Amino acid sequence: MERARRDLSEIHSRLFDHRPIIQADIRYFIKEFEEKRGFREQRGLAGVNNLIIELNDRVLPQTCESMNSNLPSVLAKFWDFFPVEAAKQITNRIQQREQEADQKDRLQAIRERRKAEWEAFVIEQRRKSAEVEEEHVKTVEWVKEQYVRMEEDLAKFRTF
Repeated sequence: MERARRDLSEIHSRLFDHRPIIQADIRYFIKEFEEKRGFREQRGLAGVNNLIIELNDRVLPQTCESMNSNLPSVLAKFWDFFPVEAAKQITNRIQQREQEADQKDRLQAIRERRKAEWEAFVIEQRRKSAEVEEEHVKTVEWVKEQYVRMEEDLAKFRTF
């Protein structure tokens, strides 16, 4: 009994006690990042932070100022080169083509759905026709049997 309890305890600790494995992974992680790599990551992050600060403080304001000063002239050249009416016509044609394509896709989907419905209808009608045919054959057999019985009964009465 004691041995079974000890074996059961050992099996339980192997299956469910993951602390030794996790502790080994933690030790490896600490060794990898604190001892081997030193402060490389920290220096890299500090460099990225300094670059972002420089971009925010110096480059972004210069870019905004340049954009604000040059945008009106660029827009004026653009509108001179590419009139608004022409742009409206082009966008209307693009929109019309997209609507036609969507309508064709919808019609094709409706056709496919109707075709599938028709095929299902035809299959159902064939099944019903087969059932009626089978019922007809059974009825004809029953009627034949009735007539045979009636002739046998009639033959019995003739002999009397």
